Amino acid sequence: MKIANEIKTSLKREYSLCANAVAFYRNALKQFEKKYHIPTKTFLKRFESGQMGDEADYFDWFAFAKLIADWKKTLSAIRSVVQ
Repeated sequence: MKIANEIKTSLKREYSLCANAVAFYRNALKQFEKKYHIPTKTFLKRFESGQMGDEADYFDWFAFAKLIADWKKTLSAIRSVVQ
């Protein structure tokens, strides 16, 4: 069926875009971890409890950590459909 193949092709393209986004944010998180010498998981706990301050980097780091989680969910959903 042509429509099914087109949908599958579109989903594969979306999967690739999601994988690239995950790689981008993973790299960004590693850069923050290197710069501030703490893992993202520790940073998130401290940031959410108000222990980190209001530096702009911290808000970016927080947002990137949340975005990568969303992209990973999307990646997983697409993977389960395309397989």
